[in-house]
Amino acid sequence: MTAEEITSFIAEASLAPSVHNVQPARWRIEIDGATLFEDSTRRLPAADPKGDDIAISLGAAVEGFRLAASRAGYGLDIELLDSLTVDRLRPVARLRLTTGTLVDALAAFVTTRASHRGAFTVADEAERSAATALRSDDTAVLIKQSLLIEAGQQLGAASWTFMRDDKFRHELLSWMRLSRRDPRWSRDGLNAEAMAMGSIAATAASFVLGPFFLPLARIGLAKPLLAEGSRVAKDTAVVLFHRPKGEARFVSGAHFYRLWLRIEEAGFGAAVLAALADNAQANTWACVAGNIPSDHRLINAFRIGRRPAGQSILRARLPLNELLVSIVA
Repeated sequence: MTAEEITSFIAEASLAPSVHNVQPARWRIEIDGATLFEDSTRRLPAADPKGDDIAISLGAAVEGFRLAASRAGYGLDIELLDSLTVDRLRPVARLRLTTGTLVDALAAFVTTRASHRGAFTVADEAERSAATALRSDDTAVLIKQSLLIEAGQQLGAASWTFMRDDKFRHELLSWMRLSRRDPRWSRDGLNAEAMAMGSIAATAASFVLGPFFLPLARIGLAKPLLAEGSRVAKDTAVVLFHRPKGEARFVSGAHFYRLWLRIEEAGFGAAVLAALADNAQANTWACVAGNIPSDHRLINAFRIGRRPAGQSILRARLPLNELLVSIVA
């Protein structure tokens, strides 16, 4: 193996999903693999106070590295690290490449995966039936119209609960890139194009989430302006991702990424519905609706459907040179 190969694996790992697209993974190239670090400046104290979502994001990044390595015939041994943070970097895992591994079939879908926050094409019963093929030991699929309607209602109520929290709202806004003039537009966070917002909607969002939130909330306009559950009823399905209670979130992150790639493999686009899992009431509803085993916990959810033809893949990513570090652990 060469440093160039390992660098290419890191580049592909950077395509993995991360919460709010904060991209917390940093890498040091080693002679036989790489060491993964968490950039502690990328944490989300309001939205993710326990660091669960960051851990899932880091686990997804390692899975992205493993998928890329498999294409070159390498396997991966992962050693979790427990070291102190140095210069804002916390060592997370040591990755050692091994030989003789077959190509992972899901590696083919890494470059096509991207969040689709716009509308999907109108779903028919055949497509909803096809979505049930995604069901597995850690995946429930809701396709009944009544459940999709209720999922949208639960999502709307859960999202509004979070939006009313000033710290959450301000933190979210700090990661939103609502103007192309923002120098971070194509680097990280959630830009307006990726969120399927036109320029007028993006400008409105900057005011509704910012200085006008409280007066609009007082007269009852903020909630309908921020509603995000109405599309769910028209989607093909809601996919619920659950994993065993007690499993490390870092481990769950690899399975989360693989599920998203399975959704791509099945020909669907997806967008995360984090509020369904993060809000206690919505989480309880989803666990019942999806018949999730009592020894599992709901980690996240997706709305899925067929993407309209001709839509481009939109990603904001930090340049590779900013992901590579030389710190000595």
